[in-house]
Amino acid sequence: LGDVYKRQMLAGRIDRLVRNQDGASTTRPPTLAETGVFADLETLEPQAGVVPYEINVPFWSAAALKHRWFTVPDTNRFMSFSSNEPWQFPTGSVWIKHFEIEVTNGIPESARRLETRILVKTETHVEGFTYSWGSSETNAPLVPEDGFDEVMEINDAGVIRTQVWHYPSRDECLACHTPASGGVLGFNTAQLNREKLFDGETKNQILAYRDAGYFDTPVGGEYTWRALAAATNEAYSSEYRVRSWLAVNCAQCHIPGN
Repeated sequence: LGDVYKRQMLAGRIDRLVRNQDGASTTRPPTLAETGVFADLETLEPQAGVVPYEINVPFWSAAALKHRWFTVPDTNRFMSFSSNEPWQFPTGSVWIKHFEIEVTNGIPESARRLETRILVKTETHVEGFTYSWGSSETNAPLVPEDGFDEVMEINDAGVIRTQVWHYPSRDECLACHTPASGGVLGFNTAQLNREKLFDGETKNQILAYRDAGYFDTPVGGEYTWRALAAATNEAYSSEYRVRSWLAVNCAQCHIPGN
């Protein structure tokens, strides 16, 4: 038999399928619990070494609330910092993004879990997949490769409306997480350059990662780093806030090489 190829249309590449010589399974974990990223799924307490992070300007996600974590499991491998370009990451790095939505807008207690996405840095690119919570609060199964849509009802100031939530396919993840964008979105200097609470002490987030030994070279010059501004941050001009929003929601696709 000849070689078997798979065309990844959205990712803009063709993959050659190769036989797994040792017979080991190459499938992704069938449930979120089996990924091992959380120590407690009910509280979303991460495992040791899985670190929460915050960004300056969240991507627009149909009013969803999001929480984020990352991990570099191999302590002998390091990230490469850049003040203006995408950072570089070692193979095996993982990013986790969890989505919830308020079923009644403005009522935090009404939030229900939607999905938890995982992005993995491989030797050559990144791979993304997601887990759908459904009505569960204790575990989430792997979303099918082609993704799917879920229709839900939202109480918006007393008006009941329907909203379609789209769980992305594997190829759709790669439509945005392209080599030209650096593969990883939102984990860069302009997004992470902000204050965050670490063990009761407020620190610059990037400097905290530096002090924890995540980078392969000395990191400094923080007073020259750019920081994106949220739409509600009136310390910045309206123009800069608009440009920040466009940088996050549009620029990663509208760049040379995509």
